[in-house]
Amino acid sequence: MNGWFARAFHLLDEIDPCAEVGWVKIYHASMTASPAGQEQVAGETIEIAREHHDPDLEIFSLAVLGSALVMQTKIKEGMDAIDEAMTAVVSGEIKDYFVASETFCVTLSACELAGDLVRTNHWCESALEYAQRYECSFLSAYCRTTYGSLLTETGRWQDAETALTEAIHTFDTGHHGLRVNAVLKLADLRVSQGRLEEAEVLLGGYEDFRSSALPRARLHLARGESDLAQAVLKQALQSDSSPSLHRAPLLRLLVDVLLASNHLESARRVADELVSLSKLTASDLFLAQAELALGQISRYTSEADALTHFRTALDHLDVHEGSMLACRVKLELARTLKDSDKPGAVTWAKAALAGFERIGAVHDAEETNQLLRTMGVSARTNPRSQEQLLTTREAEVLELLSHGLSNREIAARLVVSAKTVEHHVSQVLGKLGLRNRSEAAAYFLSRPDKR
Repeated sequence: MNGWFARAFHLLDEIDPCAEVGWVKIYHASMTASPAGQEQVAGETIEIAREHHDPDLEIFSLAVLGSALVMQTKIKEGMDAIDEAMTAVVSGEIKDYFVASETFCVTLSACELAGDLVRTNHWCESALEYAQRYECSFLSAYCRTTYGSLLTETGRWQDAETALTEAIHTFDTGHHGLRVNAVLKLADLRVSQGRLEEAEVLLGGYEDFRSSALPRARLHLARGESDLAQAVLKQALQSDSSPSLHRAPLLRLLVDVLLASNHLESARRVADELVSLSKLTASDLFLAQAELALGQISRYTSEADALTHFRTALDHLDVHEGSMLACRVKLELARTLKDSDKPGAVTWAKAALAGFERIGAVHDAEETNQLLRTMGVSARTNPRSQEQLLTTREAEVLELLSHGLSNREIAARLVVSAKTVEHHVSQVLGKLGLRNRSEAAAYFLSRPDKR
């Protein structure tokens, strides 16, 4: 890449000023420069584009400028540039579909990084429509990767699984280097779903990717390996000490890890950094995460302001009340009120449980059920209402169970390992509230469509 750019810059010395000067500069900056460097070059190339009447160059440079500003936590200015660029794309001002695709990709990355779920959803839909119209498989796969991340964040896990799987399959037909992003996002989702063995398989071989730090740390924490989770997160954070939005999800998880290890003072320091970062962004998602972290620390240290932090977090999540983050806040409210306001605690716990069950967060649902049981509330759900939470593969396993097949026989049918089948069986029983394989078989055969 550097060789081609070097050749391009030498060729520019042989020609008069023109739009191509801007194209070489902006592509070089977008691939090699720091966010501050990208901001500076984008400003220059916008002027070049206007001088030489090249709308494609101007619009792409606007998108790069917006992304660079977002990476530097200048969210408002960055999104203004992003919106202007995207308005030009969807209105047909860009003539080169490759430039339009690149502009979409830069935009989606910036929106996801900023935690702007509304904009991410809007531009994902526009990008998917554009990709279908021009049969651009790369853009479609990139969009589905971002869309899968959005669906995960907002609690639509089955749809997220579908989007990420489709993205991986599309990347398999080309652009293999970008496939890893979708794989790592799917691995992160698998951890949240409690499918730890599958997550480990997906993460294998990607330990050297910085973007694998979050799912790897989450996997360690889910297995009770707090020290390993802490080491992964701290190494990732040390590699970039400047104020950057890339740090936010790592900091949020590190608070959980430190609290699990009872390192309260360290957790408070990390939470303070997360608060500072969230205030720079003014993003509701980051502000909610920061308030959740502060509330958890206050609850652990028996401080009086825990409830205030949790309620403020919910206020920031008003338009995303069905998200996983909102459910976690509701569970924390229930834990905080358990000894002082039992009716309030039960109400919040049931609200959290409904969300966890709808999302498919089996582990979190069981934690919530356990809390309800300690308050003397029967929390077992109706198995039939849980059937919609089964993934396609789990539904297949349930049907094969009804035929009396062993794990090894099911594995042979589905071409997976027996251990993977064992995990699927466990997931099916947990989601349907059943005790054993016999109950699962009886449940499947008793369904109305099987009578």
